[in-house]
Amino acid sequence: MKTTLVIPHFNDASRLGPFLGELCRELPGHFEVLVSDDGSRPEEREALRRVVREAQASGGGQARILDPIFTANNTGKGGAVMRGWDAAGEADLLAFADADGAVGATEIVRAEAYFRKMDYDALFANRVKMLGRCVERSLKRHLSGRVFATLVSNVARIPAYDTQCGLKILRRGAVEKIRPYQETVGFAFDVELCLLLLKFGFRVIEFPVDWRDVPGSKVNLLRDSWRMAREVFRIRRRVEGIKP
Repeated sequence: MKTTLVIPHFNDASRLGPFLGELCRELPGHFEVLVSDDGSRPEEREALRRVVREAQASGGGQARILDPIFTANNTGKGGAVMRGWDAAGEADLLAFADADGAVGATEIVRAEAYFRKMDYDALFANRVKMLGRCVERSLKRHLSGRVFATLVSNVARIPAYDTQCGLKILRRGAVEKIRPYQETVGFAFDVELCLLLLKFGFRVIEFPVDWRDVPGSKVNLLRDSWRMAREVFRIRRRVEGIKP
């Protein structure tokens, strides 16, 4: 068994370095980590190569850190994730986690171990405050996140609590089935991913994880929610027209 974990990266090497070291130390040996760069500036590309080399040379863990892949243009998180999945080897599970490390390595291990034991095709991590889980998020970000989640639930007609949490794990067969229909490369990528999985009859489960707010997010949900809602509506209409 093997799991390929893709980390989408855009001008974020300073935050990625510590997280990559954590992944290297904590992930089991059947994980491989692939950083998919999304058109970063030249100096950020060099910084990314440096932190990847440092992680590869650390010898402090079992996970295999692969050489990063690059593209000339910035396309968006979804584009970086899809290119990473396309470049993955023979892994039976394909995953991605955001570069800020808001979902830490131990939570990735816990979610992946749970997923392997269950009869589902995809796991979407979610940020829900409940007994036994720790979600560290400012009130402003919590409220703005719930506004967007409510828009997604109503506009996309997805009965999901949290489509945007930065950890997803899918079985390779599910990815291969929906891959020809994936078009969204920006931050609505997660919504399209969920809609396509449900459209093709795949079983999706939400999994509560510990999550901590890391400064530096490139999305302002208060500012961007209505724009993203329009994008979600467009995605829903397109997916509804697909004939499985």
